[in-house]
Amino acid sequence: MKYIGIFIFLLLPFCTMAQEKPRVVASTSWTAAYVRAAGVSNVVQLAPSMMEHPSEYELQIGDMEKIKKADLIVYAGYETVISQIQQSLKIDPSKFIKIETSYVESQIRSEVMKIAEKANTVKAAQLSLDLIHRSYGEAKMDIEKNGLKDKPVIVHFFQSGFAKEVGLKPVEVFGPSPLESYDLSKLLKSEAVMIIDNRHNPIAQPLSEMKKGVKTVELLNFPGMGGTQSIEDVIRFNTQKLIGK
Repeated sequence: MKYIGIFIFLLLPFCTMAQEKPRVVASTSWTAAYVRAAGVSNVVQLAPSMMEHPSEYELQIGDMEKIKKADLIVYAGYETVISQIQQSLKIDPSKFIKIETSYVESQIRSEVMKIAEKANTVKAAQLSLDLIHRSYGEAKMDIEKNGLKDKPVIVHFFQSGFAKEVGLKPVEVFGPSPLESYDLSKLLKSEAVMIIDNRHNPIAQPLSEMKKGVKTVELLNFPGMGGTQSIEDVIRFNTQKLIGK
């Protein structure tokens, strides 16, 4: 029994380390939201939440130590800072987790679980995903209550997934490149109750000016505006924008 006690005592530090959640660096507020949804609270994001174009954030001297101390680095592949990290710093490639950022619920689920499996936080992730599912359910009910279910909309490429997810019907998708004259002529013929633009890459102004009487809204991808931080926050924020509240 004496030797068993000594063995347990020696093992305790290793058990504690195994139970600690990893230190995660996320490229933007969007990937950080995925990390939190995966059940990891110890997350540092690089691009500021209120930055208009977070994907263009560049590596700063103050980021170096955070990155070197990270157990995992979560990114989406379109960020300038990640290519700079990979070129400038010697980081173990196994620390990087590339995810697909989206507001399609099935994709959110698969990518959140990808992080959770690496971080050993699967149970916490499952609880978060239940909350996200509930948020989408509430969003769909709000869209239906306000008479927007299955209504035709013209939507920015980066918001088409969210529009479908909450029950709208995208009849035309534009962008992400600026609208050309041939795009406008096609879009102007479309019957739609709303134009949905992307807050981080807005290009619908020429269309909005020509398609008078049709409401235009800008929705979020990257949390930050309006106090948003989580995926659920963005779902609620965008839904309120759609129903005009």
